[in-house]
Amino acid sequence: MRSIWIICLAVLACAVGIGAAQIGAQDPAISQRPAPPAGYDLIPSFTEEFYGNGLDTANWINVFAPRSLRDPQVVKRTLWGNGELQVYFDKKYLGLGIDPIRVANGVLTISARPMTGGERAAVQADVSKQRQDFQDAGLKKLSWVSGLISTRDGFSQKYGYFEMRARWSMGKGLWPEFWLLPKDGGWPPEIDILEAHGDKPTTAFQSTHSNHAPKAITRTVSIPGSGDEFHRYGALWLPDRIDYYIDGEKTSSLPTTPDMTQPMYILANLAVGGYWPGYPEPDIKLPATMDIDYIRVWRFRGNPPAPAPVAN
Repeated sequence: MRSIWIICLAVLACAVGIGAAQIGAQDPAISQRPAPPAGYDLIPSFTEEFYGNGLDTANWINVFAPRSLRDPQVVKRTLWGNGELQVYFDKKYLGLGIDPIRVANGVLTISARPMTGGERAAVQADVSKQRQDFQDAGLKKLSWVSGLISTRDGFSQKYGYFEMRARWSMGKGLWPEFWLLPKDGGWPPEIDILEAHGDKPTTAFQSTHSNHAPKAITRTVSIPGSGDEFHRYGALWLPDRIDYYIDGEKTSSLPTTPDMTQPMYILANLAVGGYWPGYPEPDIKLPATMDIDYIRVWRFRGNPPAPAPVAN
């Protein structure tokens, strides 16, 4: 799927001063890409093809914290309240130089593995600086290295089509995710375009979380083939609903709640453990990985379609 046109596109973007990830409607390459759902006037607004030798830090950060917070502590590097075991590292954290993210041959790979004894001791020293209730709620259990990418304080968008092409390794306790959170830093709402469990190779979960009823909905759908093969996972976000897709085929539809009317940013990560997916078993193949071929977003050229009238 790779060809010389994307290199030419990147050179052109730099020449005219356009951000490498944000593209215009006149891209000559667009017609060669998988298209968003038919019947909507959508134009490209963001693309990340993961070319080059590393992650573009102008577009991505590796923690939940705002970009302005330098070297965030452990509480901004995991979701311990879910019972997760991983810490999302970057090279700066604790001065350890650990980088779980690699970019090569047009693919970003997130690798997850258990911490060494020295790494865990360094993390627990950071944990000891946090509130005691946070420590007791799960920070003391952190024992894995993994990675996250996020466009927080960078790209965000209200409505449109969001798509990732990805695969992941199998194994109980692995939890790959592709999701959206509000630009203003609040929660909820949350749109989960993809969640999966490493021990369920043919299953994907598509969800929303909201302050409005229904507060949380999850649809369980089938992956054609297996999650360790590349597939396209997408969501068409409309004013009245969110339509979910795998490989261009619609798999479910959930309502857009009243708090899902603000721009949202992108996250993709490989979580490990947690109350929902369960915990890794000793025979899990290491390192566990999540490969991302691309992340692309389209926006509506004008206003998105109005909600369908409610029948009396």
